Amino acid sequence: MQRGKWSLIWATASVIGGLFFTLLSGLYIKKPLIVDAEIIYFGFPLAWLEAGRSTWMPKSSRWHYYFFWQGFITDFIIYGLLTAAAFYIYLIAITAFRRLFSSALIKT
Repeated sequence: MQRGKWSLIWATASVIGGLFFTLLSGLYIKKPLIVDAEIIYFGFPLAWLEAGRSTWMPKSSRWHYYFFWQGFITDFIIYGLLTAAAFYIYLIAITAFRRLFSSALIKT
């Protein structure tokens, strides 16, 4: 049961961490130089949100938003795997320290 509990916590942490870091990557902004439009890409390493508008009539042009599922899912998978790897290393370190300190306490 202990192993199942840690597996569930590990999976939950990787999903929540992947979603958190993917949404946090939306703060990364890239503005390419375009003469007749203003386009902003959000997301890292892949852009998953695009906002654009025309600069010919700035007062009447509204922002148009485009959501790219492929970039969002790819970023989510990348950040989820990174979070899962970090949490796995954390669990291995905790287990090693518990074994080390429990064997040190038994010897004394």
